[in-house]
Amino acid sequence: MGGVGGVFWPLRRNTGATFGLVSVLDSIPHAIADAPHERKVGIRWWLLAAAITTVLLVGYLATAGLIALVTATATSAQFDPVVALIAALPGWLALHQAALTITGAPLSVLPLLPTALVMLLIASASGWVARRSRVRRPDQAWPVITAMGLVHGMAGTAIAVLLDGPVNAVPVDAFLSCAATATIAATAGVANRCGLVYLVWERVDAVVWSGLRVGLLAFAALIAAGGVVLLLSVCLSAPDMAASLDRSGTAGDAIGATLLSVVYLPNAVLAGWAFAAGTGLSVGRLAVHPLHVEPGPAPDLPLLAVLPTHALPIWWTGCFLLPLFVGVVVGVACRRIGGRLTRRLRAVGVAALAAAAATFVLAHAAGGELGNGPFGLVTLHPLSLAAATLCWIAAPAVAVAWFAPLTDIEDDTTGEVRDEEPDSTPEPGAATETGPQCEDAPQPEDEAAAAAPEEPADTRDTEDLTAAIPHARAAEYDHLAAKPVQELDPTEFDADLVEDDEPDPPRGPAGPGTDPDRARRG
Repeated sequence: MGGVGGVFWPLRRNTGATFGLVSVLDSIPHAIADAPHERKVGIRWWLLAAAITTVLLVGYLATAGLIALVTATATSAQFDPVVALIAALPGWLALHQAALTITGAPLSVLPLLPTALVMLLIASASGWVARRSRVRRPDQAWPVITAMGLVHGMAGTAIAVLLDGPVNAVPVDAFLSCAATATIAATAGVANRCGLVYLVWERVDAVVWSGLRVGLLAFAALIAAGGVVLLLSVCLSAPDMAASLDRSGTAGDAIGATLLSVVYLPNAVLAGWAFAAGTGLSVGRLAVHPLHVEPGPAPDLPLLAVLPTHALPIWWTGCFLLPLFVGVVVGVACRRIGGRLTRRLRAVGVAALAAAAATFVLAHAAGGELGNGPFGLVTLHPLSLAAATLCWIAAPAVAVAWFAPLTDIEDDTTGEVRDEEPDSTPEPGAATETGPQCEDAPQPEDEAAAAAPEEPADTRDTEDLTAAIPHARAAEYDHLAAKPVQELDPTEFDADLVEDDEPDPPRGPAGPGTDPDRARRG
């Protein structure tokens, strides 16, 4: 794998092709390359400072605007821009999942949708800085990541120290939450461009890399399964949600309740997956599982109206088919990995572990404390959910990878899809069981011309480079064949060679249709 970077960069310079950012799901991540025209260090820091300032201002102003909208439409509320700007300070901490305390009551059940949006903003700003600064190596990525994390952490600490009123936050928790959120987002923004993903791809086994790719697919599938459960619950609980909106009061209060439900939609999707996986969720004394329900009070919000307060019908157990379907999808994806059965089983294990780890982290972030009242602790049981996710994915995937018939297998070294049995038809000019072809055997000119048609001049070097790249897929570079490639004339270097340094002629039978220049390039 180590020679891939040396192939990527000359190919990009010589052909003038622009590959862009390669997705993590692709076979080959963005390779590490040296930047021939890097910007000066001072310009890089100015760009980084501008990006960090923009991210902080956009996040703060967006929070202030949302709070202003809610207070302006609420009943018996007086809109004051100064109050909205002050209230946006703890709101900015909530964007970065920093726990708050409101009049002595803890609040750590924070919405994930604003956090996802601010992380997307940070990742985009970090990628913009890397692109404008022309950084392409891992050692050039750490200043962007470190600066983003430290500045956000210090900003969260400063806000937590300044808060002195009904809303408070612990400075240490604020620093850790804000710094961790910004660091993860910044790393994701520059990981592919600066070769961080390439370093992982270069150092892990091909089966592990394939398992990580399938793990991302598994995580996307389980999120989709949670969304299906939530959508079904919303459709069945539409009258209860409408009644909750009616109880909220005026139209302005209904708008605030609707916005509060919208920002908690990712939390509800994860709760849907917890319900489908069988571990369920708990809101205070209310515990919801597919097989039983423990009644209890719940906050009067439209989104929480989907929670059942009595025993569920038996047909709700059909939700168990969703995690089973996720496991089958993982098994089919791992079935396409070439090699022995043990390689596919290793890929299944890696994919299941990756999906379970991601589920544990997000389920832990989606829960927390909701005051000291009857609602108490809101939890998705992260540890139990991660274990159930691992089992739901691994068991069906192993069964599919073991017993399903082989059709097409994806080669780990090239990414191409090939049949199970290789083609045994001998190529023209190849040695057969009866013996190698005679090198001096005469051949008619017309037969030789028919056996070896001349290759187009603008595609030969592209094919050579594609064959030299491990993990490469030839289909990804088909667009290069349409562009002419300027070849170097080997004769212009003949004057620099002495008689002893002349390259040896190609050894062995050349075979019909062999290109002498191509054989000399080796």
